[in-house]
Amino acid sequence: MGKSSIHIVPVKGGSESHNQRLKVLSYVRSDLSYLNSSFHLKSIQEAKNFAERNCKEKTGRKMQDKATPIREGVLLINKHHTAEDLKRLSRVLEQRFGIKTIQGYCHKDEGHYDKITNEWRPNYHAHMVFDWTNHQTGKSIKLNREDMSEFQSIVAGELNLERGHNSSIKHLNAVQFKTQQEIRNLQNLHQLKNGLTEAQKVIEQAIPLKKEIDGLKSDKKRLEEENTLLRANKNYLEKKIEVGRSELKQLEEQKTNRGFKL
Repeated sequence: MGKSSIHIVPVKGGSESHNQRLKVLSYVRSDLSYLNSSFHLKSIQEAKNFAERNCKEKTGRKMQDKATPIREGVLLINKHHTAEDLKRLSRVLEQRFGIKTIQGYCHKDEGHYDKITNEWRPNYHAHMVFDWTNHQTGKSIKLNREDMSEFQSIVAGELNLERGHNSSIKHLNAVQFKTQQEIRNLQNLHQLKNGLTEAQKVIEQAIPLKKEIDGLKSDKKRLEEENTLLRANKNYLEKKIEVGRSELKQLEEQKTNRGFKL
């Protein structure tokens, strides 16, 4: 069971372009985009136009410039989650808080390649775009800290994920995720560099030993050559002695035949 986390921020201008894969992204594998799923009820601009118009009609005042009627939640998911899970979650959120989900996207094509192992590490996550306004009053919906804690619990329960602790919940958007992975890759490279440094030290220590061993091998070869030469001289002398003995024997036989001895 994975950890649950959802991070909600005012929607950004490039949200739909990112979520609908309308531009090429370096951290997206297009060959995996078929794994993505989504639903789309209305565009962000349509929802924003309605919220501004509804606010004017219901309150008699123009919506404040700093208001954020359309918000986006990015949440962690597992590889088995689909847009249908987001739809089910959106119905529960609307029933409990009145927040309407106008778009939902499950992304399974984002991630990075490990620079050491070259292994693909996916970043499974989802985007939910919310109309954060009360259509009856025209005002933005207000959620306090307890409400947001319950919001997190609903997300975890509906997606069958482990509820994270409030103090430890962290969300990584695409850029943050990539940055964190780059940091980890640098740490891995640093460790690898340290390992190579230690290996270099061992090699440097081994060089004098190798030279000494090479010298001993040279001495051994020289001694073997000298030993071979001594053996050859020995054989030559043994043959000379044998010849001398043979000649001496012949002389003794000749003298005996002549009737005298040396």
